[in-house]
Amino acid sequence: MNDPTTHKKQLSVFAIIDRKDPNRAAYWMKIGSAFTNQDGSISLYLDAFPLGPHQKLQVREARPFDGPRPTRAEAGLSELAP
Repeated sequence: MNDPTTHKKQLSVFAIIDRKDPNRAAYWMKIGSAFTNQDGSISLYLDAFPLGPHQKLQVREARPFDGPRPTRAEAGLSELAP
């Protein structure tokens, strides 16, 4: 039965785009949403589909936009760090 107290957790779907400059973090482009179904499976609703050499998708809990991510140098990471 449906439990009205359960809350469907909204998830975000991102395409991860690696940058050529190793000092810059990968760019995460939001391309859709996802929701957990009652049976535990996940439904994806994509607004775009990644094409190219790096076709990586990441599903994460939705969160409010908190600004752009810092570059690797701004974050204090070494140029040699992965």
